[in-house]
Amino acid sequence: MTQELHEALGFKKDNVVQMLVETSGLDPDDNELTFPVGAVAIIDRIERLEGSQGIALTLAIEGKIVNVFDEGDGLPARKFFEPVLTERDDTKRPLTLTDVKGADTYTHAAFVHGEDSEGDHEVGDLQDLFRAAWDLMTEEQKVGFLFTDQAKAVLPAAHILTE
Repeated sequence: MTQELHEALGFKKDNVVQMLVETSGLDPDDNELTFPVGAVAIIDRIERLEGSQGIALTLAIEGKIVNVFDEGDGLPARKFFEPVLTERDDTKRPLTLTDVKGADTYTHAAFVHGEDSEGDHEVGDLQDLFRAAWDLMTEEQKVGFLFTDQAKAVLPAAHILTE
């Protein structure tokens, strides 16, 4: 019988980690994908398994494949992956799924990049992030975006919508 855990081996469910080894697996379409050292993953599940497998951590790697690392693989986990840390809140702590889901994480990163370099990096970063997010949207979401208050407030400045 398996037991779901919230944390183990210094990791918590929903922590963001960076891979220390090349990682391969099948995507949902059964295509074999390989990610290099440095790939980013999120801890999806932590379980105590029966037998020699012991503690198992399930990782969603780059949002494309899922791999399980267990004590039978020779954990400690830190030989396969390490936590991604953030100092955003003025304390060094693990980056979490909650951080990843927050738009402020990305706008803050663009702001800091602009402050640490030339100011136009902030605008360029935000444009790049917007385009990446746009590419992930469905056609319906793209059309629906027109009807947001934010889009209706900005588009008239370029004479795309008239007031």
